[in-house]
Amino acid sequence: MSQDPFAASHSVSSPAGPPAPWGLVATIVWGVAGFCVSGAAQLAVFVGYVMIHPEAGDAAAIKAMGVNGFLLSIVTIVGAPVWIAVMVLASRRRGWRAADYLALVMPSRGQLLFGLLCMVPLLVAFDVLSYATGHDVVPPFMSETYKSAAASGSLVLFFVAVVIIAPVSEEIVFRGFLFRGLNASFLGVAGTLAVTSVAWALMHIQYDWLGIAQILLIGLLLGWLRWASGSTVLTITLHMMTNFIALMETAIWVEWLS
Repeated sequence: MSQDPFAASHSVSSPAGPPAPWGLVATIVWGVAGFCVSGAAQLAVFVGYVMIHPEAGDAAAIKAMGVNGFLLSIVTIVGAPVWIAVMVLASRRRGWRAADYLALVMPSRGQLLFGLLCMVPLLVAFDVLSYATGHDVVPPFMSETYKSAAASGSLVLFFVAVVIIAPVSEEIVFRGFLFRGLNASFLGVAGTLAVTSVAWALMHIQYDWLGIAQILLIGLLLGWLRWASGSTVLTITLHMMTNFIALMETAIWVEWLS
């Protein structure tokens, strides 16, 4: 697989080329800013939900909102585009085309096949490991959220949020914007893979330690594939596939095995 086709832009080597990416501190600040603005939009959804459903104001109801499939879907669909918009704005403010800065280029068929050959065995190994160690192959968070979405008639919305919206936004942020800036800093490729994968894994605190560890490893693989291919579209595709498989496993478990 080829190196990042934009690697030459990691430093200013030609007046005709794009500017250097944002530096380490600025990259982190922009990323955190996007997270905060997205969080504010998500909080507004929660507040609106509680105002429309006053009965959701007690402690037990608030706890139940953590696995409310409909609500979490809306929160994701509202918050994700906001975070993406901030990343696009930051890319343009640096003098880049957003698509270039975020590495939104199509991978080759060979790169896609290679990515699948890396990801699928890893997912199978995770399921085997979970089963062998007595952990749930389908995390309780996923099964409870799926049940909630099914009960509220919002499974389609849940599918869109989990399989499409979340992967697109997370890859654009972590393997797109953050990767571009951090990789151009003293962190280099190895440091960038570590930082982005750890940060991404820590966003998934709804899972147990094994689930978070698995997400960390998936993040490392996605980050490496992003570096090797120069394509965030590749990692978006693989992330979507991963979430689709997880959702199908959840549906099979809830509908037929539980």
